[in-house]
Amino acid sequence: MRGCCLGLIVLLFVAGGSVFLADRALAAPSLGAPPAGPSHGGTEPAIAVALGKAMVAQLLEAPHGVVVLSEQDLTVLAVANNPHPDEFRDLQVRVRSGLVVVSATVSAGPFTPTAVAHISLSLRPGASGPVITAQIPEVDVGMLGLPGFAGSGFVSEIDAGLSLNRLFAIVPQLTALRRDIECVAVVPGGVAVGVHDPGIPPLASSCG
Repeated sequence: MRGCCLGLIVLLFVAGGSVFLADRALAAPSLGAPPAGPSHGGTEPAIAVALGKAMVAQLLEAPHGVVVLSEQDLTVLAVANNPHPDEFRDLQVRVRSGLVVVSATVSAGPFTPTAVAHISLSLRPGASGPVITAQIPEVDVGMLGLPGFAGSGFVSEIDAGLSLNRLFAIVPQLTALRRDIECVAVVPGGVAVGVHDPGIPPLASSCG
């Protein structure tokens, strides 16, 4: 967790002197079932190839195409692009209540709590086309919710970890569609990404 939250946890324990806070931080969070499929591949390149083929096939039939990366797909991407594997362990990605939920085991002194980031996704203009960006409205350690500013340092690491933008640079089919991303949405079971035919306007509602 690279200092942005762990120092705060220690401060809470020392300043508050609260057994309740310690219990909450070290308690196992309620994450529900393991990440669900379907799986589009066990590696980042395999997922990119599968999604590229699916998007191209859809655009041959209609002006808009949408693919959904499942919780298992997102977990594969997060593990493959984990910026600090020694610090963020046992990464898993789920979708809960309209947000992407990323969990990891972290170290806080002698303790190994589970950190959980609740993430929303949006599409913003970029120099090379639309960019999928992450916002983190909530960070928890165990069952202890931390103040909003505690997650600010995670934004770039979450972007790197989920690596949805990088996914579009791996195979030619997706690279060709990079500028034509029209929507991104967290949907039941995963994240939907939509693209459009270059000859027509984007339709933000196509992701559902």
